[in-house]
Amino acid sequence: MNLRLRAFPDRGPLVWFAFSAGIAAWIVHLTLFASVVALVHRRGDFWIFHVGNAGALVLTLVATWLCWRMVRDADEHADPEWPAERIRFLGHVGLAVNAINLLLIVAEGSFVFFIRTGA
Repeated sequence: MNLRLRAFPDRGPLVWFAFSAGIAAWIVHLTLFASVVALVHRRGDFWIFHVGNAGALVLTLVATWLCWRMVRDADEHADPEWPAERIRFLGHVGLAVNAINLLLIVAEGSFVFFIRTGA
């Protein structure tokens, strides 16, 4: 199986990861928090929320960094076959999508500091 990691800014699975990782992290974050809130309320296991927040934030920040690299590396190659405009556009869209997902994760994760447990 060839992942084509060296061809990143132009093509390959890292381009897909740069776009979809932030969205997937937010969906998993939202689903995890909604499914374990009763457990946390009963037992006071806040570590589940902290691990979920940290994992989602790290994954979204890595995806954001990859999109920033796409924007930065778009003009490095002056080859006529290099699709610089497409790479730059995809990088900018990915930066916007990941920024929105990052804000959603931070907003949803901040309620951990304001809830009280039943324990």
